[in-house]
Amino acid sequence: MSSQEEILVDLPVIFRESPEFQEKARVEGMIYDRLERHIDDVLNNVFIDSATWGLSIMEQEFRIPTDINKPLDQRRSVLKAKKRGVGTVSASMIKSVAESFQNGSVDARAIQGESKILINFNDVYGIPPNLEDIKVALRKILPAHRVIEFQFKYLMIKEVAAMTLTELEATPLNKFAGGA
Repeated sequence: MSSQEEILVDLPVIFRESPEFQEKARVEGMIYDRLERHIDDVLNNVFIDSATWGLSIMEQEFRIPTDINKPLDQRRSVLKAKKRGVGTVSASMIKSVAESFQNGSVDARAIQGESKILINFNDVYGIPPNLEDIKVALRKILPAHRVIEFQFKYLMIKEVAAMTLTELEATPLNKFAGGA
């Protein structure tokens, strides 16, 4: 129900039928609807996952350089990583920061006897488009002597062999090892 209809419903019947009151309800309804859209827009920009124009404010708050040429999802990932990367460095923190950059799960573990952290991308095929952002975020929270190594998931030969020609043609090259 529009705001105009809500206003008219609350009026006595005699006023509802009046052209003057109908016009007043129409105009005020438009004003209320616009105000409601603006309130929703401001509220959406308070949260990282739904922010658009609010991202630059959050980036400024976290002292992250604003790059308007990056897609919104990559800018959101940088913000999430910065927010999650506060406190004592642990495997769960490293995992949380790395997962903030992509839609799948990540395993993070230290290699015993070496100063190496292994990040394994489990669900998403290929190299994430914002791998450099992941590296920067992890480098900011990890001690300088730690080496970060990444493992990526690619289509297996048996998976490719089971695909039809149409499926193969529709599959992006970055899902194949050595792809674009």
